[in-house]
Amino acid sequence: MFDDLLGNVNEQQEKIEAKLKETEILKKSDHGELEVVVNGKKDILDITINKQFEDNAELEDILVLTINKAMKEADKIAEASTQDILNSLMPGGLSGLFGQ
Repeated sequence: MFDDLLGNVNEQQEKIEAKLKETEILKKSDHGELEVVVNGKKDILDITINKQFEDNAELEDILVLTINKAMKEADKIAEASTQDILNSLMPGGLSGLFGQ
């Protein structure tokens, strides 16, 4: 019984990992100066700078803020995917034990 459950957990975890790797998250800075694309595993896939910056410090600040927004979104997606798996593995009525 536990071998089946653990096998199912491993299979589900692999599916989550694949889904997160394929999920792309685009975040733009507040004024559209730059865009960052990350995947659900928090790999940076692309950075596009849409403005010429006079000051590197300004670019660096906006870049950090935008990357952090993208990473927070990736965390939310990963958390939701993990919660979905936990809910699917729990017998009816017990999924509430894990925050749902």
